[in-house]
Amino acid sequence: MLFVNELFASIQGEGSLTGVPAVFVRMQGCLCQCPWCDTKFTWKLGDKDRGVALKDILTKADRPGYAATSADELADHIIETYPLIPWVIITGGEPCLFDLTELCQRLEAAGKRIQIETSGTEPVRVTASTHVTVSPKVAMPGGKTVLTSALMRADEIKMVVDTEADLVTLNAILERANPQALVSLQPLSQKPEATKLALETVMKRGTRYRLSVQTHKYLNVR
Repeated sequence: MLFVNELFASIQGEGSLTGVPAVFVRMQGCLCQCPWCDTKFTWKLGDKDRGVALKDILTKADRPGYAATSADELADHIIETYPLIPWVIITGGEPCLFDLTELCQRLEAAGKRIQIETSGTEPVRVTASTHVTVSPKVAMPGGKTVLTSALMRADEIKMVVDTEADLVTLNAILERANPQALVSLQPLSQKPEATKLALETVMKRGTRYRLSVQTHKYLNVR
């Protein structure tokens, strides 16, 4: 079973796919416990938090409760409800707590393209054509380790940047990552100093790098 916390349509607001229209599937469950997380309502798994029907996920936002569903049911719902939206972005929580291969296969067979956004702390189980964005969560309270296998599978490394120390961490991460992966630097909470640092770094490091601005927050959309 797949546990789904939210299902909605919007634009991708960050990373290399900024601006593409997409269906967002927010999975329930995460073990990283990042202090700045803005979706803490997705962390816990347990029967007391369940009970939302998949059809009701469409009207639920930013609150507890999640639906238990199969890959077939979820894919059918996305295909029927959003026939013209080309991308499906699977996020969380931590989507790689689940084997997403069957879901990706079903969606791709219907002409959808898939992106997942993962912390890199769980095995990545998707199709070969899925765009994998790893936003590495290092030394978080949950004690999870970023897996080399996830970094090598990454099409994109999206790093949240606050201080120079984060760039040191990034350099170590990149030593274990796919050398062809794009690198998107995202300022922490749009802080001015973090934005300045990320922008200056992107300008110095060449074509592999880009600035990730959380466009959806400026536009005030989900």
